[in-house]
Amino acid sequence: MRGLRPIIFAPVLAALCLASCNSLPKDAPPPSGTLTEGDGAAARLFSEATALEAAGKSGKAEKTYDRVATKYRYSKVAPEARFRQAVLLDRKGEILDAFDAYEDFIQNYPSSSLYTQALSRQAVVAHAAADGQIKNSFLGLKSRLDPKKITEMLGKVRENAPQAPSAPKAQFAIGEVWESEKRAPQAIDAFEEVIDNYSTSTYAPEAQYRIGAILLNQAARGNQNQANLDRARHSFEDLLQQYPGSPRDADARARLREIASRDVQRSFDIAEFYFKKGEQTSAAFYYKEVIRNSPSGTLHDRAQQRLAKISGS
Repeated sequence: MRGLRPIIFAPVLAALCLASCNSLPKDAPPPSGTLTEGDGAAARLFSEATALEAAGKSGKAEKTYDRVATKYRYSKVAPEARFRQAVLLDRKGEILDAFDAYEDFIQNYPSSSLYTQALSRQAVVAHAAADGQIKNSFLGLKSRLDPKKITEMLGKVRENAPQAPSAPKAQFAIGEVWESEKRAPQAIDAFEEVIDNYSTSTYAPEAQYRIGAILLNQAARGNQNQANLDRARHSFEDLLQQYPGSPRDADARARLREIASRDVQRSFDIAEFYFKKGEQTSAAFYYKEVIRNSPSGTLHDRAQQRLAKISGS
């Protein structure tokens, strides 16, 4: 009876296998290396697209490549069809459509030999968008996209290759987009992400400097003046400590001197406020702060004169 067991269980195993195969999602890709039912049709349509491209009919070629990649997405020619479509859109300056085509390729064909090229080209497209090189499909003119859309594109570039050099570059560009829009909180957050996640990249020192510069500008506009001055000081000091000898070293030191000068002016203004109110003790305290933090100069001399007057009264 033992010899009959394989015969008895074989139909059961076959039935289980059939049931398992039938339970796969209808849109699941076929096993790697197998032909799909429409592979021949896909190949013929792909040949038609390449012929159109060779004949200089890029518009028709692009649409035909799209048909191949959309209708026969699991065929052997689908990856190249989608890539060729993206390239043609890219050449025409249709940046948004090109970006989406590259994104579709990247998400669906990571094992393709064209994958690295697609990542590279998508990054170029996203940075072109950030630089304002967007062609309006209706007017044929260059226009700037909504910053949220641009940062979303750059975010996808970062996420598609998080360990590649393109990632910190994309994240830094996000900060620059928000900075150009004068959206200080978003810009600072983006630059801080460069420092936190890509601290060894060449973009980190510049990101650290940009944070300080933004905060300094905010303080100049009277926006939480002292708090922003303090944060800016810390940012520039962090730059000097974390990235000694960086290209922004001299600039950071100059900014720190500027902050120190503002601190002296602020102390003098407070001293004058108390002096005019007749609160001599408080005034004297801040005049001494001015003298301590400025060994020479106009404010130093004026503070000494005020102290002499307070002492003689």
